[in-house]
Amino acid sequence: MRDETIIINNEYLNEGIPLDQSAAAAGYSEEELLQSGMLCSITKRVMIISPFPERVKSLLVALSSECFDVFSLHDFNKNMLQSLQPELLVFDAIPVAQAAASHTLQAGVELVEAAERHAVPVLILMDQKSYDSRETFALGASELLVWPAKPEQAIKQINRMLLNKPVTVAKADSDIREFKDIQVDLKKMTVDRAGLRIDLTKTEYDLLLHFITSDGSVLTRESLLDTVWGLHFYGGSNLVDAHIKSLRKKLKDSAVAPKYIVTVRGVGYRIADIRD
Repeated sequence: MRDETIIINNEYLNEGIPLDQSAAAAGYSEEELLQSGMLCSITKRVMIISPFPERVKSLLVALSSECFDVFSLHDFNKNMLQSLQPELLVFDAIPVAQAAASHTLQAGVELVEAAERHAVPVLILMDQKSYDSRETFALGASELLVWPAKPEQAIKQINRMLLNKPVTVAKADSDIREFKDIQVDLKKMTVDRAGLRIDLTKTEYDLLLHFITSDGSVLTRESLLDTVWGLHFYGGSNLVDAHIKSLRKKLKDSAVAPKYIVTVRGVGYRIADIRD
């Protein structure tokens, strides 16, 4: 299923007309709107992940009317945590069919683990049968809500979770680099893949970091030599190929079906697409 994002902005709740325009037409000033509660002075970001947005539509509307900025996605992508920076996640874990229950549970586990790394609380929506199952406890540090429920009940729980959200000192963005299941700690100069430490040489580390921090453009062998080995290094381009081969082996990557580093024949290499 293609991943789509729906952003519900609190200024667009009046039949598709921007609130500030409809209010201005009625003669209200911004100060009067703030005092009356018609205009949100403070908003909080909530990301809702559901394969069927219609199933959580009442919650989407209720959150928006309560001064939340809501991001609705069909599928979870952990990179969205860094780009959209939500303050809370709502995950629709109600399986489409019983056969899909284990897949939904696994997706929930991965979501919770990623959210915990970013100190983002998670509210998981479950049907009564899933809620009563012991498997729900595998979802880690998160809160559960039987759905469907009254949207007011969900908002009350979300407000409590945000109020009780622990204050943490997050690592600076410049300290950590992530790509798929690879995490690079710049301060410690360590690389983890799927939670397991990978021992890289300094050159392999520099190569990997250069790929992860690139914009996805093709990197020629010559440019890699200049960047990683230095402008005054006169080694042949086969040196790059040898180190890429070694790096791939340690990452358990494949040149035929690459997950991390893609070969562009006759030119060089590039970082793989996020969905590869």
